[in-house]
Amino acid sequence: MKKTQSTKKYEELPDTIGVEDYMEWRGCGRPIADAVFHQEGFPRIKQTGSKLMADKRAVLLYELGLKDEEKQEVLKEIARNII
Repeated sequence: MKKTQSTKKYEELPDTIGVEDYMEWRGCGRPIADAVFHQEGFPRIKQTGSKLMADKRAVLLYELGLKDEEKQEVLKEIARNII
């Protein structure tokens, strides 16, 4: 199996990412990215039709495997940095 390299850094991603963005960030192929976007609990944006979209910050928190309380703390810190 061929190993794919990540071609984008998290900071380079748009605020809302699709499967292609995820593939470039995580260095994975289309089947894996599609499977991730369809996993239960993945923070996919609903009501986008057949287009798979997600907020990049929510995806990062999902990837980190944080519990709800930890997610809240991280989100507060992100908000402090934005303001």
